[in-house]
Amino acid sequence: MDNQFTYILLGGGIQIALIIAYKILRKQKCYWIILISTLILALFGFLNIDRISLEMAKGSGASFTFLPLLFMIYFGAFRQIFIKLFKNEPLIAGYMQTSWNQGEYRKLHMGDVFFTILTVILPFLTIMLFDYIRFCLLAG
Repeated sequence: MDNQFTYILLGGGIQIALIIAYKILRKQKCYWIILISTLILALFGFLNIDRISLEMAKGSGASFTFLPLLFMIYFGAFRQIFIKLFKNEPLIAGYMQTSWNQGEYRKLHMGDVFFTILTVILPFLTIMLFDYIRFCLLAG
């Protein structure tokens, strides 16, 4: 697997699948099984991160395998905070979507919007920061 696109598609595709099927992550057993699976994927990417064939302009294609693991970590942490603050399960809010479309009988609120933005965007920002720091350390 010496193609950057394969790693990007693998990490990004799994993260998108997790975002779409986020309700299964509410079950403790499913959450831990998927968390361990994403940890194995991230370990695979970590072991291949220094391959010359995966190098990009300022990073490595293998770093995208960390996206699902970071999503799982952020999802678990923010879900616990959300439940303590709002006393209900968070919903991932889509554009022009209501909670009734998702089978939930409550209105979406700003907590759902913040939860969605943080769990979807923070993994990408973390990967970008990780690649930037790694690039600076290797260049300097």
